[in-house]
Amino acid sequence: MAVPVGMVAQDLVVRATGPQLGRWQEQVAATGYCAHPIRLSGRTMHVDRATGEVREVYDTADEPDAVLLTACGNRRESRCPSCAATYRADAYQLVRAGLEGGKGVPDSIAGHPRLFVTFTAPGFGPVHTYRERRGKRRPCRPRDRDKRCLHGRPVGCWVRHRPDDLVLGSPICLDCFDAEGLVLWNAFAPELWRRTTIYLRRALAAAAGITPAALHRTVRVAFVKVAEYQARGAIHFHAVIRLDAAPPKDDPEQVAPPPAPFTADLLAQAVTAAAAQATAPCPAVGNTPPRLARWGAQLDLREIRQVGPGELSAEAVAGYIAKYATKATESYGAALDRRIHHEHELDHLRVPAHIARLARACWTFGGEPALTGLRLRQWAHMLGFRGHWSTKSRRYSTTFGALRRARAAHAEAQRRNGLIPLDAWQRPMTDHAVAVVKEWGYAGTGYRTVGDAWLAASAAARARERRRIAREELTSMAAPDPIRLPA
Repeated sequence: MAVPVGMVAQDLVVRATGPQLGRWQEQVAATGYCAHPIRLSGRTMHVDRATGEVREVYDTADEPDAVLLTACGNRRESRCPSCAATYRADAYQLVRAGLEGGKGVPDSIAGHPRLFVTFTAPGFGPVHTYRERRGKRRPCRPRDRDKRCLHGRPVGCWVRHRPDDLVLGSPICLDCFDAEGLVLWNAFAPELWRRTTIYLRRALAAAAGITPAALHRTVRVAFVKVAEYQARGAIHFHAVIRLDAAPPKDDPEQVAPPPAPFTADLLAQAVTAAAAQATAPCPAVGNTPPRLARWGAQLDLREIRQVGPGELSAEAVAGYIAKYATKATESYGAALDRRIHHEHELDHLRVPAHIARLARACWTFGGEPALTGLRLRQWAHMLGFRGHWSTKSRRYSTTFGALRRARAAHAEAQRRNGLIPLDAWQRPMTDHAVAVVKEWGYAGTGYRTVGDAWLAASAAARARERRRIAREELTSMAAPDPIRLPA
């Protein structure tokens, strides 16, 4: 429903001329210019541990609109660009720390064997794709022009597609494409990844000529991975895999390079073997035979080296993975930005026909008793994928929680401006003398008026522009994508 312009203008005037405009702007900035902040009401009290005296030190009743704004923290760029930018920056720092050190990881980590690996899905039917050779575009799928599939459609495509062509990823024949197989693949991809990490350790032990138990005492496999949707709707994974020496029992946090012969080449050999062996069984549906989820034939492995001509740098890999940490199915259309609650919604999805068919396949399979545990209807907007978008091994590097705590501590230090925090009795704040009691309640989500949302969005755009200019001043050129994958 459209909001009258006069009402928006009135909201703007009320906020801009109000006595608490400055404090409201401070709250908006403190959320990182969140698009849909959480509104909280409550208070904070200090309790003297010795006397039991209670004094109030903060109450949202004194704040604009009697609420405190906090960031929503949504990682999706389509939902909140500001919170997504923060998440993307944290993802970059997390990945880079595991490649170059920092954030509690020693700098010597840069000398460990490291691979950037892309695991792709198998084929579910021919799709339109971009092909290039020696800088020239090639026909999409050159086949006999007179040959037809079982549904009477041409089996080939002689169009020389552009890289940004909207038809890329769509099936040559919608009816020949195995939509059911693709959504089951997406659903079982997390389990297939889990099994692959197990096979990787076994393959690494076999390649080194030792037992898995001896491998556990010798080296440790660390990884971080992120999921990405291909144009055809299938999930694939980008992963950074690193080898460390197994830490001693009395110092599990120790990070040291692995001994010989554990090199990047040996790791690549083990990853290739694990990807070929790993499978995840899918339950049989109706009269169809059981399926096996397995990786596709296109496995891309690249060694991450220290900066050098033509080498894949840690910065490029971290930037590439962080870029996809804030994206999901909304790239197919805004209709998939939220969950699908009713079957009739499938008839009105403004997405490509093959993506709509995948969402409907999720809904249909979601009613099968054998697939109840996959919750396919709940994840129809994700085309069946229900795994964590980004995961890492425990010892890869720092954590998102640690990065958030460090950022909050930095903001608090800036707010204090070097002053010692005091309690309600103007004494230096200590946990031994004072207990902090907080009472918070949920007051709503989003800005109270459309005018407030407009002011916040304008401030967010200015902040993003300032950050963009700052980045351009720090570096003269952006790192290119380290890998190009087919649709």
